[in-house]
Amino acid sequence: MNRHISIFCALLVCTSMLALTPTYTLPLYPNGVPDSNGYKPEDEYVKEGTKIYKTSIPRIDVYLPNAADAAAPAILVCPGGGYQFTSTGNEGIDVANYFVPRGYAIAVLKYRMPNGHERIPLSDALQAMRLLRDSAAVWHIREQHIGVMGFSAGGHLAATLLTKYADAKTRPDYGVLVYPVITMDENLTHRGSCRSLLGEKPTLEQRLNWSAERNVTPDTPPCIIVVCQDDPTVQVDNSLLFYKALTNQHVPATLIVVPEGKHGWGYQRQFRDREIIDQAILSFVAEH
Repeated sequence: MNRHISIFCALLVCTSMLALTPTYTLPLYPNGVPDSNGYKPEDEYVKEGTKIYKTSIPRIDVYLPNAADAAAPAILVCPGGGYQFTSTGNEGIDVANYFVPRGYAIAVLKYRMPNGHERIPLSDALQAMRLLRDSAAVWHIREQHIGVMGFSAGGHLAATLLTKYADAKTRPDYGVLVYPVITMDENLTHRGSCRSLLGEKPTLEQRLNWSAERNVTPDTPPCIIVVCQDDPTVQVDNSLLFYKALTNQHVPATLIVVPEGKHGWGYQRQFRDREIIDQAILSFVAEH
């Protein structure tokens, strides 16, 4: 009996590790990218299977749940990578593996790196939101239940989208920020992300403009922020700053800080409070 249980459990583990296949992989700009980040299509390359560098043609991988009577809520996912690459494995594919079986549509954004053009990532995130809302009827997703989730530097991109959306179509209905970079303050920022986004010597105006905590308004969407206290990569004060800014503007916000887990776990690595974080995020997105 024990042997049979062990085999069954092993099969469950193997099954859970099988990656879903995107329903669609679509360019963000089907009529051609309107501006350039200086890279060409032949410059793009992939490391370790899922880390994409030097993207010049941004796109989304759309994972849709099985057909159901009710339209599915959707989440635009912004993987991290320090604004040097997009980490589309544990911060993209694994997010789909978790949420799609639970009835969510997931769109993993393969956005362009700044490469000296600081507005490029945000322009891609804005366009991705437009595409999701324009395709809501075709993809059977809920047009008024589309959130954004971001990890690390992708968390900065998500927070920027939450605070710098252009109109109702590009405004996420909520945000999920996971160990996010938030500020460009030289004492608190993740220096690699700041350097990749703003260059070696950013001006004070640039730092203020791209510090998400300084752009929160009463119209910023509700947000949940999750981070580990022992994060050695992005200072926890980034999350605290954004939570305080949201609270000061009376924006509904949840902050979860767990003692251990460090950085970069995405939806793959297990640690002591993993289940607490997973359940908190799932409950939050279900309520919004």
